[in-house]
This record gives sequence, structure tokens and C-alpha cells, in this order.
Amino acid sequence: MQSEWDRRTCLQSAVALLLGACAHRPAVRVPRIGFLTGSHNAQLVDAFFGELARLGWTQGRTIDVRMRTARPNSGDARAFADELAASDVELIVAAALPYALEIRRANPNMPMVIGTGAGLVANGFARSMDRPGGITTGMEELVPGLTGKRMRLLKSAAPDLQRIALLSTTPGSGGHEVQLADAVATAAQLGVAVRAYRAANLDQLKDVLASIHADGMQGLVNFQGGLSLANRQLIVDFAAENRLPAIYQAVLFAEAGGLMSWAPDQNEQLRVAARLTDKILRGARPGDLPITYPSPYFLTINLAAARRIDLKLPAALVKAADRLIH
Repeated sequence: MQSEWDRRTCLQSAVALLLGACAHRPAVRVPRIGFLTGSHNAQLVDAFFGELARLGWTQGRTIDVRMRTARPNSGDARAFADELAASDVELIVAAALPYALEIRRANPNMPMVIGTGAGLVANGFARSMDRPGGITTGMEELVPGLTGKRMRLLKSAAPDLQRIALLSTTPGSGGHEVQLADAVATAAQLGVAVRAYRAANLDQLKDVLASIHADGMQGLVNFQGGLSLANRQLIVDFAAENRLPAIYQAVLFAEAGGLMSWAPDQNEQLRVAARLTDKILRGARPGDLPITYPSPYFLTINLAAARRIDLKLPAALVKAADRLIH
């Protein structure tokens, strides 16, 4: 029969072997990615991390997400892009095009997923939507005919409109031009006049709003752009104070008091970004992952905003809305 000493010796030997094996076992590598977004919508961040968790990625355990949140109208985006692009991350998720442009400036070789952007091909992030072919993929927010659709909805809401301002804060190249061409073509069909006003920063945005008022514009179509989204309250209040029927690119404008929006589910766009991130971390190349359009789009109408500018909306348009804000 084995003595107590023998049993203790065997146990100590087993523990020593186990500890030795653990000491020589390589550490599990945790992927590191960057995530650059703005402070204008915390729900987008929650949507991204929620989808990552659903796909099996837990922050601090199976993935290290280094998130940076840029304040509106600041130099944060550039500084954070410099920081992330120089770090040891293997991929950066840019929530929107302005952040992607800053990351590429800081490090042209950094792989990226772009949550949403106007003109990803035109801005050189991809050769085509089906086959990006490079180190970037994501979601293209300029669905063909999108601006024309918004103009028709605005004209339906306010049939007497004759002069419509096109407010553009779209960054980069290509995106503004696509929206403008669509607007001009649709204006000819609707028999209205349009004028484009473009801003790249807050001071310019304030100036163009003053110009829209001075020029006697009667309505407003807001193009895609992070600057306008970050300063949506300023734009919404301007439209209300000047009694301008307006349509916007995100439901956040309608929730802030804007008249109406024709927009996709932005939270879903960030879930798509998480799914693309998951595929890349599991071995896919960004250039092999097609760029997609958001779908579906939803019509949101703010009835209180309509009352504020004494606009009686057609019953058919109200009935067609996916969501009414009272």
C-alpha cells in the first residue's frame, strides 16, 4: 500500500509537471482594433459592441477595442486618428467617412472598416463596391436616387415650394457631386429651383445658414455629412425659426425637432461594421468583402415640427410614414 509520503510526492510531481506545462504554453493572442467615432450618438457605439458580443467577441477578454470618441467641432478626430494609426492595432473601424479620411491621412496602410460613408469608391477607398480590392470595406450611404427621393418627399410635404436650399457638409470628393447632380435632375422634373450651400466646419456652416436665409430659400434638403449631424440642433432650430420645411439624412434630426427624415437604421449600419470586423479577424481580407448599401429606408415625420411652422401635411404622406413623432 502506498504510504502518505509517496502519495504526497506523487501529488507534488503532478503539480510541478502541470505548472511547467503552463509556463511553456504560449499566451493566447487577443486581437487589437481601433474604433474611432463621434460623441453625437452613443447608441451607435452600443450597437457595434452589442453585435461584436453576439459574434463571440468580449471586450477585455477575447478582443481589445481601443475606442476614441471625438467631440464635435474640435480637433479630436485628427489627433485620435494619429494616435490609433500609429498604434499596434491590426484594424481600425471608422464610424463615418470623416474619421476614415483622417485615418488614411495618418497611415495609408492601415486596414479599415467604414461604418458609413458617402462616396467610398470616389474617395479611393475601393476600386468597386463588389470588389473593393484594397485594405478597406464598409457601407456606402449614397444609394442611387437617394437625394431625388428626399426632394420628392419634401415637395409632397410642401407642394408650394419653389426654391430649395441644398445644405451639404459631405466631406471628401465625389459624394457631394453625386448628391448635387441627383438634386439638379430632380429639380428639373419637379419644376423647382435649387441652390447648393457647402460647409466644411462650424463657422462655414453658420455662414451658409445665414446665406440661405438672405437668399430667400423656401425649403431645405440636407445632404449626407458628419458635420451637419454633429450640429443638427443648430440646423433644425434654424429651419424652424425661418419656417423652412426641411428633410434630413438621419432620424436624429427628426428626433431633435426637424420636420422629416428619409433614412436607414444607423444602428444596423454599425452592426454591419461589427460583422465585417468579425470576418476580417477570422481571416478574411477587407478587399474581398463587398461594400453594401443600407436597407431599408424609413420615413419619419415630426408632427410637432410641422405645427411649429404652420405646415399642414397631406394625409397620404402622414399615413405613409413609418414613424410619427408627436
